[in-house]
Amino acid sequence: MRVGSLGDVIFEVSSHRVSTLGGMNMSRDARYEDHEVQGAFPRSEFLAPGLGSCSLSMVLRRDLGCDPAAEAEQLEEKLIRGEVLRLIIVGKNLGKWTLRKIDQSWRHMLPGGTGPAILTLNVELKEYF
Repeated sequence: MRVGSLGDVIFEVSSHRVSTLGGMNMSRDARYEDHEVQGAFPRSEFLAPGLGSCSLSMVLRRDLGCDPAAEAEQLEEKLIRGEVLRLIIVGKNLGKWTLRKIDQSWRHMLPGGTGPAILTLNVELKEYF
């Protein structure tokens, strides 16, 4: 069952493979300019909404059908190239996003250069217009 996608990176759960999100946080801010006023509080002027940000956490496990190092490398290449990616979660199109940061935590190293058995990724995205 397809849970969502980030560009061509698919989040799915099936009898052969589990590659899904551990969690997702989204936020949006507003842009304001504060104008100084002599003898009074500053006056705030609303300029426009800011770009949204999103953080995703993923746990990739070799025993659940993933190649953790290869999947992390695929995301890192997209970050390095500055790709713009469409984010779709449970059928909802959340628009276009850019990868801004990827943190990796490797656990249970396997012999023979095959990489980690478990890899945790924390990915930060910024909305793209």
